[in-house]
Amino acid sequence: MSVKSVGELKDSLKEGVADTSSKVKSAVVDMAEKIEDALEDASYEGRHLKKKVQAELVKRWKQVDEAGRENAFVMALGALGVGILIGYLIGRDRD
Repeated sequence: MSVKSVGELKDSLKEGVADTSSKVKSAVVDMAEKIEDALEDASYEGRHLKKKVQAELVKRWKQVDEAGRENAFVMALGALGVGILIGYLIGRDRD
């Protein structure tokens, strides 16, 4: 192989490396932009889902509160019954 061929091969390799480097940089920039877009979309969806869940919880809590107010006597008797049952189970002999 002549010196001229080695020089041409060396120059060709340098161009190839430079071309590959620019392609890798371009790919990395594109990937970073796609990741950024995906994170923004996820953030938006997360906020939207949070508001939706919060509204549903408020709605359900209002239903429970309304049922409790309408049936206060029954709930008080139920709580008394549970208290008596727990007191009996704790206070009984273990022998």
